[in-house]
Amino acid sequence: MVENFGGSTLYLILYIIQLLGLSFYSYLVLFNPKKIINDYQVGDGAIAPIRLIGSFIVPIVLIGIYLLFTSIEGAWIYFVFGFLTSLYQLTYDLGTRYGIIDKGYTVINKTEDTILSIVFVVVNVVLIYGLQDKIYG
Repeated sequence: MVENFGGSTLYLILYIIQLLGLSFYSYLVLFNPKKIINDYQVGDGAIAPIRLIGSFIVPIVLIGIYLLFTSIEGAWIYFVFGFLTSLYQLTYDLGTRYGIIDKGYTVINKTEDTILSIVFVVVNVVLIYGLQDKIYG
């Protein structure tokens, strides 16, 4: 498995951290959406959009697990997609936090969400840069 990640345990650990984060979110969407509804005070009517978003996250987790046990060769789109998603989430979080985006709406900004977004942006940048010979090969 380590060979798959350029022989670096660091890249493997970062990949697994990213995969665990996505897996946790998938778990919440599939098995505990009420927590998301309560945490962000969106109301029970948000169950359908939460499940819809989950329909995008679960396949990404499954692809990530597949790549973990096979090969990341040529899988640049997986890593770039993860980076762009994290960057968008961070941009949206900061935009709402500073009143640039969605000013007229009640948006719950949690500090841990901002920190997680920053961590995932950094992890994805490190993975893309460090594994570029593998993922673009």
